[in-house]
Amino acid sequence: MAMLSGVRDFFISDSSYKYAIRSGLDLIAVAEAHVLWKTRLGHHVQGNIREPLELSQVGQGGVCQLENWLNSLTLEPFHGTGVYNQLNEAHQQFHQLGALIVEKLKAGDHAGAATVFKCEYNQSLLRIIQSLTEINRHLRD
Repeated sequence: MAMLSGVRDFFISDSSYKYAIRSGLDLIAVAEAHVLWKTRLGHHVQGNIREPLELSQVGQGGVCQLENWLNSLTLEPFHGTGVYNQLNEAHQQFHQLGALIVEKLKAGDHAGAATVFKCEYNQSLLRIIQSLTEINRHLRD
């Protein structure tokens, strides 16, 4: 296992390899997609939007680009690292908490939805952005 870690470190320090990885990732677009979704969900929490909101839209991370990256070889050089683990955990939490917020809204618990939104949901998005920033930093160094 240590040998594989050394191989990963060798490749991730190679600038052409970093460029190849970076060119396949649009980290800003992925971050923006999650910020926009949080904004949209926030409008629902505040009662500013009346469009239907379904669990299938938020609770299934598999429909978003970041989830596809996390479950593929796209971020393979980062697998097993602290930043990858934080990103993966925060992303799962983001979608799970989003689904919980939708459930609370559908049940009429607007105060509960607002509490989750302002606290845990906000923190999960912050951790996603921090992780993406750290990955970008590694790919630029």
